[in-house]
Amino acid sequence: MIYTTGTVNTVSGSAIVKGTGTKFKNNNPAINIGMTILIKSGNTNIPYMIKSVNSDTELVLAQPALATATNTTFSIHITEPDNNSDAARTMVAINAYTQYFLDSMNAWMTQTGQTKIEMPNGEVVTLDSIKKMQSDIANKADLTLSKTQSFTSAIEAITKLTSKSADGKTSISLTTSNAGGTNIELNSASGYNGIQIPKSSGTIMLIGDYGVGQKTLNTTGRLSDLLSTPTGFWSYINPANMPSGVVTYGSCISTKYASDNFQNILLPNYGSDYIAIQRITNGEVSTVQLLSSNKFTVDSNGFYKRASPIIDINPDGTFTTNDESEGATVTRVAQGEYLIEGVLGFNSDAGWGGVDGGIEIPLDVNKQPLVWVDSEVNEDGSILVKTYHRTHPNAPDFARNDINGFNDGDPIDIPDGRFISVRVQMPEQSIYNVRMREMEEAQKAEEGVKSQFGLGESGELL
Repeated sequence: MIYTTGTVNTVSGSAIVKGTGTKFKNNNPAINIGMTILIKSGNTNIPYMIKSVNSDTELVLAQPALATATNTTFSIHITEPDNNSDAARTMVAINAYTQYFLDSMNAWMTQTGQTKIEMPNGEVVTLDSIKKMQSDIANKADLTLSKTQSFTSAIEAITKLTSKSADGKTSISLTTSNAGGTNIELNSASGYNGIQIPKSSGTIMLIGDYGVGQKTLNTTGRLSDLLSTPTGFWSYINPANMPSGVVTYGSCISTKYASDNFQNILLPNYGSDYIAIQRITNGEVSTVQLLSSNKFTVDSNGFYKRASPIIDINPDGTFTTNDESEGATVTRVAQGEYLIEGVLGFNSDAGWGGVDGGIEIPLDVNKQPLVWVDSEVNEDGSILVKTYHRTHPNAPDFARNDINGFNDGDPIDIPDGRFISVRVQMPEQSIYNVRMREMEEAQKAEEGVKSQFGLGESGELL
């Protein structure tokens, strides 16, 4: 049988044959290794043996193609399965592969450099020969040190290590210093540089390690007074001079310019308390708050306002909560009516007007309210917020907010593209409040255990 479906492409010197419209894998009878393929080049049909079949559109020849051909015709002599001719084809293929394997092994074991071996799919890989690997191993420095030797003892055992360039002008040496430490000396034509390693135990910090070379914050002498803080990264528990309103369990970054001029960045471990910067200037202490999303929000008019549990309500009743109001829900029950559930009325903090405030409405470009708003707090603490159309009859025509079909005081949804913000009171069992209590209790319990047994931050004995 002869297979001629499709066309093929070859590149001179490459054993890969690319097919177009071919079915090398799925043909019946199948095209297999050891079969003969004739590829037309000009007026000549060049014969090759098939080494492997990679896919329906790719073959590998037993030897590189002799000519480059594009979309040329071909013919493959297909042997019938389970007959003498197919058995002969299989034996020839097996013998060819065995011979190639033996030749590759011989080259790999006898050559002195690198050996290139062609895989069945036509890919060529480069391997270090056995002799090259043995030579590389023999040239490695072999230094055995006792596990009980200290770093300094190891350096003393090496008396001197020198590496020189071809011109002899550059050298690196490790020597034991008179103080018992180790010197790394860098000598070059441009001068002398020295690095001294002190005689002490520890771990050398590498790029990517924790900022100050530790896996945990410094707990040796944990901060007891924020105004006597050395430069560095620290943890604190109930230190003196803690600013009002900041949780007393947390972390501190201290940057000292002088003994009476420095800054402390305070990062509480839990709670809604703000991140604070404590500034000490000529001995005078002041504290500023950092503007952060858990303490401030942006209302519908683009102004920053003090946050806490905030719910933003859209015209269709969809809503957005922040961390503290998580768990509250909003439902649009009628035109201009939105029911907030899972809350205990308005937030009692006076920042938004106390219990009679807590709602921020959108304004027009002239800072005039676009809606009237009314609210009812139900017995279960849910809030029914109502919005009404609001006109400004004393304003010029362009600023009266007239809408066809609506009179002043008619129920109307929140204006398209805008939202109202409601500051609510969350119950003690809200998601956020429960999470904060659990974090606080876990922190206190952990610190109690460490204090009782004299353990450091990582559980080590102090």
